[in-house]
Amino acid sequence: MDRGSQQPLIDPLLEFEPQAAAAASYWLDQQDHTGAARGFAPFLGSDFTYPVYRNAKKYGAVGDGKKNDIAALQNAINDDPNSQSKNRYQNEVTTRPALVFVPGGTYLIKSTLDMRLNTILVGDPNDRPIIKASPDFQGEVLIQGHDYATPNGAAGTTNFFTAIKNIVIDTTDVNKDKKVTGLGWGVAQACHLTNIKIMMPSFSSGHTGIDIFQGSTVAVSDIAIEGGTIGISNANQQILFKDISFKRCTTALRQAGGWTAVVQGATIEDCSIGVDITGGSVASLVIIDSTLINSGCMVKFRDSSKDDGDRNHQIILENLDITGTNPVAIGNDDSVKLSNRKHVDTWVWGNVNPGVYQTGKTMTTRRSPGLLSNGRFFTMRQPTYQKYTNDQVVNVKAVRGQEVKGDGKSDDAPALNAILAKNAADGKLSYFPYGVYIVKSTLYVPPGTRIVGEAWSVISGIGSAFGDKNKPTPVVMIGKPGEIGVAQIQDMRFTVADITPGAIILQVNMAGSKPGDVGFWNTHVTVGGMADSNVNVACSSPNTAACLAAFAMVHLTSSSSAYIENMWGWTADHSLERGGFQNIATGRGLLVEATKGTWLTGTSFEHNTLYEYNLHNAQNVYAGLQQSENAYWQGEGSQQNAPNPWTAKPKYGDPDYSWCAPGAQKCRMGLAQNIDGGSNLYLYGAAFWTFFHGETQARYGSPETWCVDKVCITNQNRVTGNPKNMYWYGINTKSAEVMVLDGKDNPSRYNHPGGWNPGGVIAAYLPFQDA
Repeated sequence: MDRGSQQPLIDPLLEFEPQAAAAASYWLDQQDHTGAARGFAPFLGSDFTYPVYRNAKKYGAVGDGKKNDIAALQNAINDDPNSQSKNRYQNEVTTRPALVFVPGGTYLIKSTLDMRLNTILVGDPNDRPIIKASPDFQGEVLIQGHDYATPNGAAGTTNFFTAIKNIVIDTTDVNKDKKVTGLGWGVAQACHLTNIKIMMPSFSSGHTGIDIFQGSTVAVSDIAIEGGTIGISNANQQILFKDISFKRCTTALRQAGGWTAVVQGATIEDCSIGVDITGGSVASLVIIDSTLINSGCMVKFRDSSKDDGDRNHQIILENLDITGTNPVAIGNDDSVKLSNRKHVDTWVWGNVNPGVYQTGKTMTTRRSPGLLSNGRFFTMRQPTYQKYTNDQVVNVKAVRGQEVKGDGKSDDAPALNAILAKNAADGKLSYFPYGVYIVKSTLYVPPGTRIVGEAWSVISGIGSAFGDKNKPTPVVMIGKPGEIGVAQIQDMRFTVADITPGAIILQVNMAGSKPGDVGFWNTHVTVGGMADSNVNVACSSPNTAACLAAFAMVHLTSSSSAYIENMWGWTADHSLERGGFQNIATGRGLLVEATKGTWLTGTSFEHNTLYEYNLHNAQNVYAGLQQSENAYWQGEGSQQNAPNPWTAKPKYGDPDYSWCAPGAQKCRMGLAQNIDGGSNLYLYGAAFWTFFHGETQARYGSPETWCVDKVCITNQNRVTGNPKNMYWYGINTKSAEVMVLDGKDNPSRYNHPGGWNPGGVIAAYLPFQDA
């Protein structure tokens, strides 16, 4: 990819990787989990011995495939030894984190294993453990990822911070016709699955691999599913399925509900049906970079072209390879919509702008080579670093001469900066045991850095360094402009500990020598709503000028190139624990000014003032599934109209809302996405929702603030500056009048009805594909 003429500052160790064979024991389990360097949960009052890290075998699990290990595994997840209940049942969302490590073995269970909020279940990637259902298994789900014990346990949209990694789930010994599910996954943002295998009996009429029965999660990645009647059943609001393989499933993916889904990099082999959306309410489905091998159709859907009112089930197929003789797409009556062929470039069934509803239009999408790997958009599995030995990993709390506390009070920035610099130079992985690491100056992440957190370890900015809204300063800065190297970060959370109007919480300046060198996996950015931040209790005023909590969440600068998978940028709309009403004005969500290659693989930004996403003169951007919600306090009845309480800054490409009348409150709500100029933009699957407007503490829960069956925002998105070679597939909006303000057609929901009522759906937005 073109990186310009500037001479890069190259880290000589950026390619460091251990050369030895896989370590006999995974480094994570060899860390100090009992001494002073262990993970520490600082917001549990006087409880200084709460165990963040748990090895399942130390709770009595055997893993011999014979003993029933359900009690031991459940105790490892639930254990809270110093609380009155001795149990994390009804756990707070962020104050009692747990990482449960499961060594290799076969763990027989005879009843359901229940996950808890703020929990990561991690298997040994060198020897993935098998969670196996016994032949006499009692229950309908092996592992239930949805925590019904939360205060609002029935709602998947509030089941945050749950993850499972490096695990095999096995139902093959259960009667193939019994109704049983390997994994229940009705969860919300900040949840993830990666490196999972699910094995079910072939020719089954009862087994389902994963049931995503509700929720608002963003991404499910890197899963292999074999057998069963249904590989994945999905009813999540919106979702990206990345690099999922299905083999010998009757139906690989069934869309039982939800509004939009993106399927990227799927392999469907020896399955009767690829994706079935005949029974759900899905508005748009995007399938890209996928392969169908000796199977039935790739997609079966209901033809809505002649429907009055809403037209759902709109389809986008792009870059598909087909082996076999069956049709690629069929209707629910088995009529052929797209006949058999070896390759599909682009095929659209649904609303095309400019244009009309198309009943199967073949097109061409011209992709930028710099975004591709083997002809597909680049993806990368979350690294496990399984070849690392324990002496190649540095616990940041265990470095002699550099005191790091992670106690939510002490300034850890000087020590962390010294540790990260040395670890990068030495090629060491930096392990952050759980803690809240306060930084009163910028934390600089140099080339050569690899960071792994423990159950979303927290970096939190506070102090005068981040206090001036006219001098924005990064809390966490990835590289300096012009630096080339490795910076890979996973399972972390970045935030601010108080109102910091000058804080850019995460700024990325670095690019890599190859895609994925600079990458983020399951790392999130939050403002307020949690016990570790004073914003949680300081921002209840109906006038949000009193709470300019952060300048921006994430800034990808023009010199950067980054791969981001499953990132949630959340300005709190409510307190998850111990807080009051949240009326927070974070200035900006995600600003992308990068030109060298950006991959947004399942992202969500919510409740910011000026915008959730801003592509400002950005080039070479791939985005698969973008999700947003407008700030609940904006709109009719608000005391501040965008860009207020902030000032639009041209330096940062801010939209100024000059196209709106001064008092037009529906118009002066933050944009879901602002696209200003740029080129080579490839956007797949937008889930842009407006749920509330004008909400204050006095009006909380009042029907007048609900966007139910009514339009609450004038313009959901904006395109200006004549971007070049832009393809936007699968736009879904809720409660917006104009779906895209572009100065051309300004397509509206009235001309493109469908989806989440009152919603709009555009299968292919292409007015700038030839610009």
